[in-house]
Amino acid sequence: MSIQLFVADKVVRLMMKRRFRRKPSVMELRAIMDEMPIRPVPKRFKTQTVDLGGIPAECITPPHADETRALLYIHGGGFVAGVPANHRPLTWRLAEGVGVPVYVVEYRLAPEDPYPAAVDDCIAAYRALLAKGLAAEHIAIGGDSAGGNLTLVTALKAKALGLPQPAALVCLSPVTDHDGFASRIDNAKKDAMFDVRMISSVPALYCPGADPSDPFISPYRADVSGLPPTLFQCSRDEMLRDDSIMMAQRMKDAGVDTTIEIWPGVFHVWQVTADMLPEARKAIANIVVFLKEKLVS
Repeated sequence: MSIQLFVADKVVRLMMKRRFRRKPSVMELRAIMDEMPIRPVPKRFKTQTVDLGGIPAECITPPHADETRALLYIHGGGFVAGVPANHRPLTWRLAEGVGVPVYVVEYRLAPEDPYPAAVDDCIAAYRALLAKGLAAEHIAIGGDSAGGNLTLVTALKAKALGLPQPAALVCLSPVTDHDGFASRIDNAKKDAMFDVRMISSVPALYCPGADPSDPFISPYRADVSGLPPTLFQCSRDEMLRDDSIMMAQRMKDAGVDTTIEIWPGVFHVWQVTADMLPEARKAIANIVVFLKEKLVS
């Protein structure tokens, strides 16, 4: 563990876990993410807001990008919070490493726009990239936490609609089943960010009146055969660890080319702290290797 991670872990526990203990609702995540400083993208990149099928997205294009390929990125935030700019320390590094534009979709958030609004927006963005003339095998989809859920669901929705599958998926600590797995209890004290009551507050806000076991809400319940090669990264010590482990195993059992990395000592979606943590930059480097093999080679 780097000294930077040692310090960051203590800060996260102080600033986030304590707040969720006092107010165990996922809506507190909106306040926390609204308070996050927005870090600029390095000037060598072109950064602009674009329209993807009626959905706004932040497009980060590195110098000398191959614009015939793209990464569609879906940010996390418990389905209720976040904007594309919150994730810039991760997304610009992915753009630079892979050498393609990264489109970070600004999907509608619950509770104002509950399920299936976010799913509809993400599939609309994917359709728009196809309509721009990009081949499906030249598009990857990635996301973290709630965005990791939406990454899997977008691929499942594309399958249901008869659309071609993307080249690859990247899921960073995704939510894969709203009923949850053992790590939500087993790692409740180890998790640096969340309170188990906060996680259990999500379905009532994200999918009120819907069945949380719907495979387009809990992709672990879906027929995952035919999905593209997928990389999972998660923390050994987070409450959502088993969402990745169980989903990865389900996909492997269905014949999907699946890789999972379980990182010790880090916190939920540590990759977004790449400006500070060497562990985040190393994780991103692994994602870049995966995406270059599946998307560029």
